[in-house]
Amino acid sequence: MRTGIAGFDEIMEGGLPRGGVTVILGGPGAGKTILGMQILATGARDDHEPGILVGFEESAERVVANTAGFVWGGAELKGHGVHVLDAQLSQSIEQGGEFDLIGLLAVLTAMAKQVGARRIVFDGLDVLLDYLGDPALVRREVFRLRDWVHQSGLSAIVTAKADTTDTRPTPEYDFLQFMADCVVTLHHRLVHGTALRFVRIAKYRGAAHSANELPLTITHSGIEIAANTTIGLAYVASTERISSGIERLDAMLSGGYYRGSSVVITGAPGTARTSLAAAFAESAAARGERTVYVSFDESPEQIVRNAASIGILLGPHIEAGTLRIHSLRAGAESPETHVSRIRALLRASQPRNLVIDPLSALTQRGYVEDTEGAALQILDLAKTAGISVVSTSLLGNSLPLTDQTPLNIATVADIWMHLSYVNQGGERNRAITIIKARGTGHSNQVRELVLSTAGVTLADVYSVGGEVLMGTLRWEKENDARRTRAAAQNSANLREQKAELALAETRARAVTLAREQAIQEAELAQLRADAATDVGHRAGEADELLHRRRADPALLPEPYADPDGPS
Repeated sequence: MRTGIAGFDEIMEGGLPRGGVTVILGGPGAGKTILGMQILATGARDDHEPGILVGFEESAERVVANTAGFVWGGAELKGHGVHVLDAQLSQSIEQGGEFDLIGLLAVLTAMAKQVGARRIVFDGLDVLLDYLGDPALVRREVFRLRDWVHQSGLSAIVTAKADTTDTRPTPEYDFLQFMADCVVTLHHRLVHGTALRFVRIAKYRGAAHSANELPLTITHSGIEIAANTTIGLAYVASTERISSGIERLDAMLSGGYYRGSSVVITGAPGTARTSLAAAFAESAAARGERTVYVSFDESPEQIVRNAASIGILLGPHIEAGTLRIHSLRAGAESPETHVSRIRALLRASQPRNLVIDPLSALTQRGYVEDTEGAALQILDLAKTAGISVVSTSLLGNSLPLTDQTPLNIATVADIWMHLSYVNQGGERNRAITIIKARGTGHSNQVRELVLSTAGVTLADVYSVGGEVLMGTLRWEKENDARRTRAAAQNSANLREQKAELALAETRARAVTLAREQAIQEAELAQLRADAATDVGHRAGEADELLHRRRADPALLPEPYADPDGPS
């Protein structure tokens, strides 16, 4: 029989036994009546199964009034199919003779047929049984009740008081656990001053169920149970990248966060954990993705103001409805109540991104064992829904590799980044280190985290002698390096100018020498030409002279020889 209570049907792998008797045991304030009424209300409203509540401790009017604070309760109960029978006995009643339940069961039989009831709750049956006095009579009437339930075909729930220390019924009603088909125990206890409730399925005949004690919360929606009972993990592993809101951090992560991943940012107070969370929220909202920001430290107005001082503008996205900021006081309620509130926020908003700042605030009262489970529930809830989660956690140790986060969530997170202080040159600067990033390459360098009115950024790596310098010490070293580079550049420029001048002079001399060479070569050619001309001229003159002197023809050159006789 489905109860419709978040987490309750899961731990029973379907619901309560149909047609059987379920006994709910618990001390005062554990939630017995609320649990019974909620099962009736959700069954009548959602499964169209009318129900009857038989109240032995309170009047019908008080029972209805006490449920008015829940979304399923109040005056509308009867309209939905929940009927309340006032079976309260007056304190002035005097018992005469032997008492039994035959008359009451006859009335209930008629009433069940009239309203078509499928479910029935006997609230505070032990109050009625107290009138019997004789343990043998008590046992007889309880088994009479069980037999009537099996014959009627109704599914019954019986609530009874239990010892507040070990969640067992009072000794005279200890047999209730043995006659029931299913036994649910509720426990209400204080841990470090905070009220915590727990539920456990102590017995379930013929059905598999979780026997672990699990946290139970009572909210405006009623009872919710944290049920992480699934052994297998079936998260969707997206390859889509989304920005962290800081461009250089995206580069360190080879493109940003994976969609649907869980990111944990640890660090001491003042290391800018909230600034990184706000940067992610702004980036996600700017993409038009619905984002829920849950803060355990500051009010929404303070978060918006502080983020604006470093260039992160959240206000416009809140006005646009893409970003919702909810501030909760961590110590005011139990961790499981906070989980229920966050679950309700996620159901109402259906966001794609969730920011929790800081998740470690849940441990401020010291109940670490319970908050570890609450933190894992939040991560599991978000990852199952494909929601990307960025959470911060307070961690004062500057060497996170040798420590754990207070909630031990860094081991299950997909990305773990640690923020720390680096003391150099008489000042303290912020540094960021990526401890791990599943499924993606990431930088192993320690980078300086810089906050300014222009936003959040990471300074370039500056290393001297194997040490990363930050702050003014880095600025001084960079100035020295700039001066050294400037002096070296000036010296190189001067040498270059001298070389260019020398080259120009050489080139000028080369031009002059080339000109001189050309002149000299021309003069030499002229001299040779003149000399050849002069030699030819003198030879011609000699021949002409011999001819004119009528020299022996044999001495004359060819043009002047006349073989036929004198010319």
